[in-house]
Amino acid sequence: MHFRSRFYRGIILSFIFSFLFFPLDSAKAGDFSSGPETEISEKVNDEAIGKLRKMTPEEINALDKKLAEALILYYDRKFGQALPIFKEVSGQAETMDIMWWLGTSAMKVGETRLAIEKFKGMLKINPALHRVRLELATAYFSLQRYDEARLELETVQAAKPPEAVQKNIEKLLAAIDESTRKTLWHARFSQGLQFDDNASSGPDQRELSVIGGALTLGNESVKLRDEALITNLMGNVVYDFGEKQGMMWNTTGAFYNSAYQSYSQFNFMMVDFTTGPWWVGRSDIVKCPVGYREQYYGSERLSHVFHMDPSYEHYFGPYFSLAGSYSFNKEFYYDQKNTSLDNNQSRYEISPSIYLFNRKHTVSAAAGFENRNADARRFCYDASYYSLSYLARLSAKTEFFVRYRWTERDYKEKPLLYTQDRKDKQHNIMVVLSQEFLENFFASVAFNYTDNDSNASLYEFDKTTYTFNVGFKL
Repeated sequence: MHFRSRFYRGIILSFIFSFLFFPLDSAKAGDFSSGPETEISEKVNDEAIGKLRKMTPEEINALDKKLAEALILYYDRKFGQALPIFKEVSGQAETMDIMWWLGTSAMKVGETRLAIEKFKGMLKINPALHRVRLELATAYFSLQRYDEARLELETVQAAKPPEAVQKNIEKLLAAIDESTRKTLWHARFSQGLQFDDNASSGPDQRELSVIGGALTLGNESVKLRDEALITNLMGNVVYDFGEKQGMMWNTTGAFYNSAYQSYSQFNFMMVDFTTGPWWVGRSDIVKCPVGYREQYYGSERLSHVFHMDPSYEHYFGPYFSLAGSYSFNKEFYYDQKNTSLDNNQSRYEISPSIYLFNRKHTVSAAAGFENRNADARRFCYDASYYSLSYLARLSAKTEFFVRYRWTERDYKEKPLLYTQDRKDKQHNIMVVLSQEFLENFFASVAFNYTDNDSNASLYEFDKTTYTFNVGFKL
């Protein structure tokens, strides 16, 4: 470290004093050509040199040390630590190179407006710095200032850049076209095979202690192993009203079906349709969807649900957000013998998220409260839950997700055949690894484990599933 520090300091000292004799090469700031710097650019560096000449040797040495420290951090990609030092150096003597280092550091840590200020300043001095113009276009794009980004890109295109640069420009222009489309749609389909060690979600034991003696469960009420074919289909259409920060309308349809191979009485199918407005701001996202859901169990219609799911998320910066959501479900069962299960269910949740390493790693937590009011009091409960999750977007379009969730439910009345009010404590672990391939295809493997501990033994169970999926998205 000492050797490298001395090495960098030697370079910086030579660099500072070279201002006195040599003009700054425009190619260093990102031009495609190796032509001479413009007169106005020389003037900027001359002004910096004038400030240096007025400094004492001690002040120049101190400035040299700061710039050396900043550059070591910069080339070690520690932009957050380098940025405040570049700001301090810039306040004493700002050259084109310092403006570039300051602007690119600001881009890396999310101070996009500062980066735009510096890049625009450089282009005002020398409009031929096309690398700077490309960085400015990228900064505009990140702030959703698409018209300004397109103008900068087209200016670079007119200068006939190298083929590799031209391809990058075309990609960003395509991204602008995609982002400014009025109507966006996405669809995703997957087919999978699930290995389930407890298709019935039943207890391990056949003989259970209840009021008056023992209850003997039938063969299909205890823990059963089976395999199921899992089908998922989801799509959504978003209409953008065209404002840079404003209203959108999202409509989503979802279909899920699990078809067991041996015990078809446990088959489950769900069809859901939601629609509602979104409002997207610079740091805020508000969603207000309402929906309708049909559910089937076995071969019969089980219930239908009307639901609303408003949410609000605020981004405090590039590294942290806080979301709050509310969900209300009103469920009606079709079979007359199940009408005591008709219920209203409300859920409140707050969820902070931390984004790391350019949002490739996300750590989220959630805390929530759920209330269910059914027609029969023994099916009413209050529940609290907590969860912690981690999402990693790895190289080669690979994603890894893991979540742990703990739930406690307190039922309002004792269940049939028991003397105490029912209380359940549930642990759930989910792990998913997915891989994209051939552009629109993906495959995934998922592990899900649930352990439900209840003081009513009829409702005590554990369940493990392994699911393998292959699908495509459009």
